[in-house]
Amino acid sequence: MTVGTEVLTEGPPRYQPQTPWSSLGALAATGLISLGPGLLAVAALSYAVTVIPHQADGGQSFLSLGTFKGVAFAAAIQMMSLILVWLFAGKGGQRATVLRMTGEKFSLGFYVAAAGLLIGATGLLELLLYKSFAIDIFADTAWLREGLYSPAAMGTFIIAVVLAPLWEELTFRGFLLSALANTPIGFWGGAIVANILWTSLHATYSWAGVASVFLAGLILSWLVWRTGSIKPAIVTHAIGNIFALAFTYGLAPPSLPIPA
Repeated sequence: MTVGTEVLTEGPPRYQPQTPWSSLGALAATGLISLGPGLLAVAALSYAVTVIPHQADGGQSFLSLGTFKGVAFAAAIQMMSLILVWLFAGKGGQRATVLRMTGEKFSLGFYVAAAGLLIGATGLLELLLYKSFAIDIFADTAWLREGLYSPAAMGTFIIAVVLAPLWEELTFRGFLLSALANTPIGFWGGAIVANILWTSLHATYSWAGVASVFLAGLILSWLVWRTGSIKPAIVTHAIGNIFALAFTYGLAPPSLPIPA
């Protein structure tokens, strides 16, 4: 069955949360999924640089997307998060239900509309905030430029367009939201809580960037609510990140230095 744009406007929302997880248990698991792999990897790196000779940069090359080591390091962390949410969601044999991995296929027109909404709404907000308050939008994407202008550019693309949308959407608007929506706060109360936690992963951005991320999260939550599926959120998130990569690579002022 192929679902078109009508699902966004016609009929009641299709979201029906089902999960064996309590809200507190899901929150604790989400914290482990989101922070555990990164903390473990940083701890391992901190130990490694003390025992492995010839680490002149103190391990900094592992923390930059401008190096193959940095891309591999970031990808490994995201893969660990993806594996954890996959395992946690399988509790009780209900993985597909918990993660809202429904069987429908969505049409090209649907994804054009969804991506247009995401990019248009966040783009307008960013235009208003970044311009009005004279905030440098490219400062928020410097970490992307470092990867895009390096030999490891393809790795940066995979991290931003494949791994990040997968583990973030499955974790926050799949696994966690299923549990929160089953509580008295309902879907939108749960969506706001999950969105705040997801947005906190982008806390290094300017406040305007954080506002844009929060709005993006609300739009992705709305897609899940209307369709009952996590698939539109994953794909639309990926398209949005492709647009961000293209914007960063193609529209940064020529005078802006490429991060070393």
